[in-house]
Amino acid sequence: MTVDVRLVTCAALPVEDPDTPLLARELAARGARVAIDDWRDPSIDWADAAVTVLRSPWDYVDAVDAFVGWARAASLVTELWNPVELVAWNVHKSYLLELANAGAPIVPTVLLLQGSAASLDGISDAQGWNTVVVKPAVGIGAQGAGRFDVGDARGQVHLDALLGRGDALVQPFVASIASEGELSVVCIEGRATHAVRKYPAAGDYRVHDEWGGRAEASDAGPAARALAERVVSALPAPTLYARIDLVRIGKQLHVLEVEATEPSLWLDLAPAASTVFADAVLARVAR
Repeated sequence: MTVDVRLVTCAALPVEDPDTPLLARELAARGARVAIDDWRDPSIDWADAAVTVLRSPWDYVDAVDAFVGWARAASLVTELWNPVELVAWNVHKSYLLELANAGAPIVPTVLLLQGSAASLDGISDAQGWNTVVVKPAVGIGAQGAGRFDVGDARGQVHLDALLGRGDALVQPFVASIASEGELSVVCIEGRATHAVRKYPAAGDYRVHDEWGGRAEASDAGPAARALAERVVSALPAPTLYARIDLVRIGKQLHVLEVEATEPSLWLDLAPAASTVFADAVLARVAR
C-alpha cells in the first residue's frame, strides 16, 4: 500500500467542503499517508489505499448508478467506509419508509415511482396536509425540492417533472423548521459526538448554504442523541460516520434524513470531533 487513507471527493464541489482538509490534517499529524481524490478519476488505483473514506463526492446525484458501481468495485480492493451496502441503501430516500417500518419516527413520507400519474392535491387531501414539500428521491442539498400549498397548480407541474426523471417523495411541510431549524446529530462509530442546528434564510425552508442557510454548534440534548444513536443502530450495515437530521413535529423529534454516504459533518464547529474521527479511521488502518 502506498497510501494509508484516501479521502474521496469530486472535481467540482458545489459548495465549500471544510471537513476533508481538517480530517486530512488530523490524519497526517498522526503520521498517516493521506490522499484526496475524485471518485471519477480513472487514473486512481483504488487498491493502493488501505482504507478509503467517502467524504464529498457530491456530484454522485448526477450519476448515481455509476457511483454505486464505482463503490462496489472499490470495495473489492480497499476497505471502503461507509460500506457499499449502506451507500447503495442510503442514496435513495425510500430508506425512510424502511426506517418507519423498523419503528423510527420519520417525517411522514409518500414515495412515488418514476412515471406515476399521481395527483399532488389528492395525496395532500388524503394525508391531511395543507402545505407539502416535493423532492426527488435521489438528491442532495434540497436540489429539486419545492414547497407548495394545496391547490397551487405549480406543485403538480413540479411533481410531474420530477416523476418524468425519477422517483419522488411528498412530505408535509414542517413549520418548526422556520423557527427552530433542523438539528443534525453527528455519530462516529455509532455514538453521538456533536450536533449543529441549521437555520434557513428568512422566508425559506432550505437550511443549506447554497440557499442562504446557516449552521451553528448546538447541544443536541439527551433525547436527540439517544434517537440518533438508535437510528444508526438500525441501519443495514455498520457505520464509521453518520448524520441524523431531526425536526420537531408537535412535541416529538422526527427523522427528516439519514446521511450515511457523503454528509457534511461540521468538523470546523466541533474540533474535538476531528480527533475522534481521525482516531476511528486509523483504527481501521491498523487492523
